[in-house]
Amino acid sequence: MNRKEFAAAVKRLNTSPWHILINDSADGAMQRGCYLENGIWKVFENDAKGRTKILYKNRSEEKAFAWLYQLLTKSETSKKWYEFWKR
Repeated sequence: MNRKEFAAAVKRLNTSPWHILINDSADGAMQRGCYLENGIWKVFENDAKGRTKILYKNRSEEKAFAWLYQLLTKSETSKKWYEFWKR
């Protein structure tokens, strides 16, 4: 999945509380994204305090965005499970 396919697919997901960034790194809280740096695609996550953590690195754009999409869908599934028990 390349960045255009990822952008289209992520619109269908509930990504809250995360703000999703494509091909851009940023400072700030609760952000996930993927960007290119020196020929390497990096998937990152900024926590609630704005600390950046690199989660995955690869030279392939497709593999990096597929990994990020899988991370987002996994967290969406666990969030739904938690909300079920919260009721």
